Amino acid sequence: MKTPYKLIIILCMSILLTGCWDLIEIDQYFFISAMGIDIYKAEEHATDGAEQEAVGNELAQQDRFIVTYSAPDLRAIGKNATSQEPRIVMASISNNPYETTKELATRTNRNFTFRHTKVILIGEEVARNQEYMKEIFDNLGRHEQLSRKINVLVVKGMAKEVMEIEDPFEPVTGYLINQIIDKKQGTSRYNSMVLEEVLTELYFNGNVLLPRTMPGKGEVKVSGSGIIKDFTLIGWLGEIENISAMFLMNRVNNAVINIEYDNAIVPYVITSSKTKPHITVDGDKIKYTVNIVSEGYIQQYKLGAEKSITEQNTIMGIEDKLEDTLEKQIQATFNKLQKEFKVDAIGLGRHISKYEPAIWDDIKDNWEEIFTAIEFEVNVDARLRRIGMTK
Repeated sequence: MKTPYKLIIILCMSILLTGCWDLIEIDQYFFISAMGIDIYKAEEHATDGAEQEAVGNELAQQDRFIVTYSAPDLRAIGKNATSQEPRIVMASISNNPYETTKELATRTNRNFTFRHTKVILIGEEVARNQEYMKEIFDNLGRHEQLSRKINVLVVKGMAKEVMEIEDPFEPVTGYLINQIIDKKQGTSRYNSMVLEEVLTELYFNGNVLLPRTMPGKGEVKVSGSGIIKDFTLIGWLGEIENISAMFLMNRVNNAVINIEYDNAIVPYVITSSKTKPHITVDGDKIKYTVNIVSEGYIQQYKLGAEKSITEQNTIMGIEDKLEDTLEKQIQATFNKLQKEFKVDAIGLGRHISKYEPAIWDDIKDNWEEIFTAIEFEVNVDARLRRIGMTK
């Protein structure tokens, strides 16, 4: 009797379609949304019994980092919720950040996963240590679970302080900061950078502008940038200075520039901007020229002003004032990077290497010194497209 071919197919399927033998239930995961890295100081962080037993007195002397993790508490989700806390925050000390997940595994029954991680926060003291920064970003670049699209920020203060803040709108730190960056409002006040972009800049010359975050009273603020030179935090750019840096990097998005005109404060909202850099070489002299064309609208003027906003002369006067204000702000920011910090944190060297390779071959070995002597010129063409509703 011949075996029916349908039976053969069913038998083969039973062999190939195995069950989920290694299935882990979702409530057994610890979905890390954010990771904060600080320098560990034994005299400032009292070690409890569980941690002391885990690391031992001898090993504790070698620990360098305190790493904090934030994740949503899945027990607080659903109609049968068993927890009132929306998140879980855990911290561990270790010799390197990767080791912390192994140490925490001895203190929880959860399985750690970084596949949903949104944010990495680098504490200020860590960022000021060149060797620690090199180690950390080498670690992050090799991590098999971390996405290259994770937002990376430097904290003015301790990353742990930001991680412990419970915002009333979004208590889970990683999702909160990720949403602040992704909502695209006022983004020119900080320089959003994902891990892939940070690694690209650091591999090129060790310099980058990292967005700055600061812990507040019950809130987290993202504004300004930390200036990284040769893998080391050396200073800060404020919000207005950061807008100027964003112009130089052609990354301006939805910026607001305030000017004083006709005894009134006039906010100019930029809706689009295009920056075209140009490099010229004359003997030993290098000139860096930036031509910027921006378009936007006026958000407010002043009722009863002597000069009507609808008059062409008034519009042209506002545009002239905008151009002058922007040129001065951008010039001042470039001078700060060039003369005070002596660092190319705006990617000028990378731009030259990409678009002017012949020039770059001659200057790349002495780029840091050459950058401090470059002649800089900025020209702004500000166009006022709308003046809003008026009578």
